Amino acid sequence: MGNIKIHARSIGYLISLKKLLCDTTGNLLVKKWKSIEKGDIVSIEEHMLPEVLRIQAEGFKNGSSEKLIRYSKNSKNIFYVIKNVDEIVGYCAYYIKPALSLKGFEKKSVISSIAIDRNFRGRGFAERLLKSSTEEMKANGISSVLLYVNINNLPAIHLYQKIGFRKIKQVKNICGQSEKCYEMELRLV
Repeated sequence: MGNIKIHARSIGYLISLKKLLCDTTGNLLVKKWKSIEKGDIVSIEEHMLPEVLRIQAEGFKNGSSEKLIRYSKNSKNIFYVIKNVDEIVGYCAYYIKPALSLKGFEKKSVISSIAIDRNFRGRGFAERLLKSSTEEMKANGISSVLLYVNINNLPAIHLYQKIGFRKIKQVKNICGQSEKCYEMELRLV
């Protein structure tokens, strides 16, 4: 029984080490990030965080405010906020996920969270936010953008498909405990 526990603990350490290496590499890549002018879409600033957290809480029952706070500090170059005049109406937070493939080293990004204030939905803000941010991803050598969406969130799935995301596979427990999601990808190169 002792060997099984040691083996399980070793696997846990290796998984943690892999995640740490990916996170560190992703953070280094973000430090060299080249921003492009996006008008009403800007990188997050600390004073915007309370409004972003309000929008997140309004849109997600399982949202992690701690994760968004961490991203706003570590990955602020790829944490986008969209405004209507001077009012924050939505956000989109990414992280970089380095990957090895047959082509060699690839830089992928993952949308960690995206939400639009319920009073501004259906007005094209999410589409503009996604198109502009993925354009900047492409300019920075990102090969593809991944996201996870609940299979019952048909408006979001329709929007993602309209922009060019494709369903890759169905997964469980990523969008919430025992919930099914689609992993979707937008190839940029």
